[in-house]
Amino acid sequence: MKDNGRERSEEITSQIFDSSFTTKSVGKKTGTGLSISRHIVEESEGGSLTCSSVLGEGMKFTIALHLE
Repeated sequence: MKDNGRERSEEITSQIFDSSFTTKSVGKKTGTGLSISRHIVEESEGGSLTCSSVLGEGMKFTIALHLE
């Protein structure tokens, strides 16, 4: 999935899957959504979930499933 929203710095992108990381104000969001998503894809399905951010292009999330 790729969006045309605001890209994020490498510092933020490197933390985006941490279970308590959020860029929202205190009390707005918990920051668990991407952490849970990665856990489901990697642990339950044996795949991978990655994120990249390119200046002027937005963020891209890639899900790869390793099917037998």
